[in-house]
Amino acid sequence: MTRAGLPAGIRHAMLCAMGEFPPPSHHHGDPAASLRGCIDLHMHSSFSDGEMPPEYLVEWAAELGLKAISLTDHDTTRGLQRAIARGRELGVEVIPGCEISVKLSGGTFHLLAYFYDLNDEGFEGTLRDIADKRETRNRKIVASLAEHGMPLTYEEVLEEAGEAVVGRPHIAAVMERNGYVTSRQEAFDKWISNDGPCYFEKDTFGPEEALKFVREHHAVPVIAHPIWLNRGGLDKTEEYLKQLKEWGLMGLEAVYPDHDEVWTEGLKEIAKRLELIVTGGSDYHGGKTKPHTTLGHGEGGGFKVPGELLEALRKAHEQAAR
Repeated sequence: MTRAGLPAGIRHAMLCAMGEFPPPSHHHGDPAASLRGCIDLHMHSSFSDGEMPPEYLVEWAAELGLKAISLTDHDTTRGLQRAIARGRELGVEVIPGCEISVKLSGGTFHLLAYFYDLNDEGFEGTLRDIADKRETRNRKIVASLAEHGMPLTYEEVLEEAGEAVVGRPHIAAVMERNGYVTSRQEAFDKWISNDGPCYFEKDTFGPEEALKFVREHHAVPVIAHPIWLNRGGLDKTEEYLKQLKEWGLMGLEAVYPDHDEVWTEGLKEIAKRLELIVTGGSDYHGGKTKPHTTLGHGEGGGFKVPGELLEALRKAHEQAAR
């Protein structure tokens, strides 16, 4: 078995023992010369659809010189305590984070929640309810794939996910392993993308409900990768963000690998007009999910998230906690 095929925990132990971390991405050009003092507020571990355990992400952040990160797994906070514990050992601040799925016509968008209370049982309990609904959706997808001549068992999907919250990437991985598609990307493109023949929408929050939930738990709600709201351009995106601001939105993720200079600067201007904070992150997953993205460096081309953005997030947290 190749190292890539090993379980995440074993792979983590091997890589750390050898002091191995992936080189910075050059996908969009040369990477930033240094990330010392920078931050990365968007990443995923093996507790959702990421490749590596929380500790590895913290260790990599320390190697890069990042002063703070946020672990933002999908609809779960289960990996956070491990990340925080390792961060304390290495001097990397780990900010409580989570990426919550929110209903949008024709699919979902993602809402980042920062600085929630780690002892808030109601916050994690609601996320568990969302995970239960996600499982119902996943089982429908598996059944539909069988109807389309691609039988696989949900037990195979659970085995692929391990301790993670099961999602479509795990289904795609089983499809690839069983020879139904040549890659996980093909699984999405042909079968399980939002407009694919085997897709089923998640039963989750609507936008107003999601923002109310995050604010009621004194966390800071930030729209992830606004370009993927698919509103048709910056003007339409701003109109939608105005509505979300009325419902409690406090920030937007302007610094993101998929945003070119026009989108990045345009979103920063929108944030000023709407009095929203600006955040940023690489959205690192690892493995075959976003293969061109590396922690801190995004997809290269000089990408980095300035450390001073963290202060605005802290101030927003003070406001949210009142």
